[in-house]
Amino acid sequence: MASLIISDTHFGQDCSTLKSQAKVDQLLREVWEFEGGCEDVVLLGDILDLWRVRPENAVKDAIPLLKRLSREDLKMRYVVGNHDHHLVVQKQEAEFMERAARGDLFPVYLPCMRWHRTLCGIDLEMLYPTYRMRCCRRSILFTHGHHLDGIQNYTLQLVERLRRLSGEELAPSDLEIMMTYAYEGLYRSASIGEMVSFETSIWKASGLLQRLNSGVFSNQRKASVEGQYEAILDFIRERGLGRIDCFIYGDTHRPGVFQKRGGPLALNAGSFTRDQENGSRLETPDTYMFMDEKGLAIRQLGRKRPLFLCELL
Repeated sequence: MASLIISDTHFGQDCSTLKSQAKVDQLLREVWEFEGGCEDVVLLGDILDLWRVRPENAVKDAIPLLKRLSREDLKMRYVVGNHDHHLVVQKQEAEFMERAARGDLFPVYLPCMRWHRTLCGIDLEMLYPTYRMRCCRRSILFTHGHHLDGIQNYTLQLVERLRRLSGEELAPSDLEIMMTYAYEGLYRSASIGEMVSFETSIWKASGLLQRLNSGVFSNQRKASVEGQYEAILDFIRERGLGRIDCFIYGDTHRPGVFQKRGGPLALNAGSFTRDQENGSRLETPDTYMFMDEKGLAIRQLGRKRPLFLCELL
């Protein structure tokens, strides 16, 4: 099976490039010209940016891509990330209401979720936080990547200290609870344009964003696949995922490949954006991945030759 992998389109934001019908047509044309087409598409998180714009605007920008993929009769799997995390919350709340209707009021933690959602008449298979498949007798794991090293470490440290004060142990659901607390605040404020402008001005005036970036990713190497490789191994081990031959993610907007002897092949699909959120220009914008029995390729829109080529040995 041949798969097209697209991450971090951030539909709704000005920096999103794949909201253009011409760019969508160019992407599909390149997939057929350079790779011979595909059967399915993996949307690897942060497809809709629900943090800084109203959700209807994000969905509107996504229509050219989703409708074109639907016309090509491609199966679409959507692995939710952090900027579109509200889609997970919606599903969790719907499931709670279903349980409540039956009188089942016990708290439930769902480490893995799989459901279907329809957007503008287009059916999407939704997954969180991972999607697993096999290709060439190899185990492939897809995830957005926001659970890896970086800001989440600070979140976990805060939760762990609070738990110690109450004499409780850190639970697997704690990180998700804290992330939901932060992400939902951003989602709710996105519908208030004045609040978005106010938050942006506070971030810029305080310099907090720059200090946070320098603490989390003090250099480009830490945000690279090599810099996150140990966190990838921890993610696989802590979630009891067993043997993973290939780990594919996005989140950092920096495409790349890395592997240590005996470990999984790790690849970052990059993004379809032109600018980072802090205003700096991306070194390699508009990148995507293609996977089939021959291996994996990371490509940049408009370039005939792949940026990276890997075999699934």
